[in-house]
Amino acid sequence: MSYEYFEDFYAKIGVKFDKYYPESMVAGRGLAEVRGHIGPVYEESEGAIVFRGEKMGLHTRVFINREGVPTYEAKDVGLIFTKWDDWHFDESIVVTGNEQAEYMKVVLASVNEYAPELVERTRHLTHGLVKLPGNVKMSSRKGNFLKAIDVLEMIREMLGGEKADERVVLAAIKYAFLKYKMGGDIVFDPQESVSTNGNSGVYLLYSAVRAKKILAKAGAGGDESGDLSIYERNLDKKLVAYQEVIAEAVVEKAPYKVCNYLYELAQEFSRFYENVKVAGSEREGELMQVVRAYLNVMEHGLGLLGIEIPDEM
Repeated sequence: MSYEYFEDFYAKIGVKFDKYYPESMVAGRGLAEVRGHIGPVYEESEGAIVFRGEKMGLHTRVFINREGVPTYEAKDVGLIFTKWDDWHFDESIVVTGNEQAEYMKVVLASVNEYAPELVERTRHLTHGLVKLPGNVKMSSRKGNFLKAIDVLEMIREMLGGEKADERVVLAAIKYAFLKYKMGGDIVFDPQESVSTNGNSGVYLLYSAVRAKKILAKAGAGGDESGDLSIYERNLDKKLVAYQEVIAEAVVEKAPYKVCNYLYELAQEFSRFYENVKVAGSEREGELMQVVRAYLNVMEHGLGLLGIEIPDEM
């Protein structure tokens, strides 16, 4: 029932997982790996099996308790090897809360003693908490927490209820989270997420739809060459920077860099739109190419963030 609920929710937000790894699937492999390396890596301590990380500036953790039951540490060891068996991955990215940072260092340090090639391919990223405006921490005790499904319904109502375009709803929510640098807390402000003139997914969609409308008017003007205005020049410079931004975002696993870039690009396009006549101008052909390039970048960048651009808003 839990999996069915998760699958239903993931479908709503356009997310798909290829495989799940419940603890029961990886515990046995973890036990085998830990027991197989007692002596050179793990050691017995008061009936339990531990890894002493002090020699690496870390701390000691229990991998098998006195009853012979694998702890989370051993299960994570099993997960690393099970994923390797299934995928032979180039890179495995493990995402947890910030409080698990030291824990994962110990787990990976232990595996590095006998399977360094897997640890070299594994990267651990952490995230903070989701907070409400005013830096208020969500708490079930205080009753100020939001379930993910509640957030979807809330934003949908703010954008028109049943008439709301689901692509716009998801753009508002996804961008609100992705624009933050990973590792810190996220302040989720519903009003800000649906803003049409601030740093929001809705604002970016409006900008992209505006470009679509300009392109739809093509054909009435000339195709002469001429001097570039400062607005066109600035937009061109920003467009050229896209590939570099994407390369950085991929290496650093930093989608917020794509968000920051797209927001700055949309601002440049807004200034261009307000100050440069495109449709019907003597340079319509050239200017339409600029607008097309802008829309191409927006479609690609937003697509990387899991956001789709509608035709109308």
